[in-house]
Amino acid sequence: MSWVIGNPYPLKRNAGKSFIGSYVLGMGFVLKDEEAESIIAKDARNRQVLFPYLNGEDLNNDPEQKPSRWVINFFDWPEEKARTYPDCYSIIEKMVKPERQRWKLDENGREIIGTFALRKPLPQKWWIYGEKRPALYETISQLDQVMVLTRVSKYVVVEMVNSKQVFTEKIVVKTFQDPFYFCILQSTIYNEWAWKYSSTLRGGTINYSPSVCFDTFPFPEIKTENNLNEAGISFYTQRQKIMKNARLGLTRLYNQVHNSSLSLVDDPSNLNPAVFLKKYGKDSLSLRTHLESFTAISYNDVVTEIKELRKRQIQMDMAVMEAYGWTDISLKHNFYAMDYLPEGDRLRFSIDPIASREILKRLLKLNEQIHLIEPTDKKKILETDSDEIEGKINNTLTLF
Repeated sequence: MSWVIGNPYPLKRNAGKSFIGSYVLGMGFVLKDEEAESIIAKDARNRQVLFPYLNGEDLNNDPEQKPSRWVINFFDWPEEKARTYPDCYSIIEKMVKPERQRWKLDENGREIIGTFALRKPLPQKWWIYGEKRPALYETISQLDQVMVLTRVSKYVVVEMVNSKQVFTEKIVVKTFQDPFYFCILQSTIYNEWAWKYSSTLRGGTINYSPSVCFDTFPFPEIKTENNLNEAGISFYTQRQKIMKNARLGLTRLYNQVHNSSLSLVDDPSNLNPAVFLKKYGKDSLSLRTHLESFTAISYNDVVTEIKELRKRQIQMDMAVMEAYGWTDISLKHNFYAMDYLPEGDRLRFSIDPIASREILKRLLKLNEQIHLIEPTDKKKILETDSDEIEGKINNTLTLF
């Protein structure tokens, strides 16, 4: 995407609103459901240090985004306090401490006694996570829900989840609960920005980096909040309905959203699989097979609901464009080949590439204008001519 020149600036207004989850550094912290339940049944007080542990696979593949495991969390406590929870402390002492306090090896593979392999303070504070992310959990402590997405994924998909859990380092947490922010972050407009400035991995997956595609993103001034609210709630409600009824996780659902061959089929369950595959493609056949195995809902009913979801995606995108004041751009939603994806899997339900280029150009310009009027150095701000500042503000507002 070489048509946009330059890189965006980090914006101060976005600081402290997007976090990478915890890096526990030690699988001994992690427990299966039955293990956690047994420890809690033994002593209800253990619930104070046991939390659901949400990872990327749970988020993308479970229709309910239910964590598949639990995790022991001693926060940033001193060891003496951790010891007062002996059921959990003993597990960490046995399973994590030896790994954290292993000796460094020399070039011949022999232990260098007295020299830890891991950096300080990981061996010394082995009962605490490698990256605790205290700012994350402090920020979301007063929130009931947060918006999350998986750092490495096939699609940029934002989900709402309970805030009272521990998030892995594979999860990015946004400190928003409001549907208008969901509408913006789940819009195709933000999707294009995220793919533009994040790196990609083999297989066409995005390596989402909050510092380059969230901290820099120029949100619009919310002048049409009701439209954004309504569009976001409408889309989210429809998506949850499909996931629940069809038992589809986010990745499987979005495979169908972007499936250009998805269509209503006469008597789909009785059509020979080979014929079905040839006519409607592997993604459509995968959906039929899944529904026959896990649900009683009909194939055509799900197809109809997914087509409705696409319509609500269009409504969200239009609401976001209205919020920016960019209704002069024709989005022309359809299936387009994305040049940032690998050959053979480039087709996505998206907006016209010409529209995308223009939107990215305007977003980059808006990012620069917001950056120019944000306070940086106090002395510099005081010395700046007031007319110059006012002019920059007026120029920025003309884009909304």
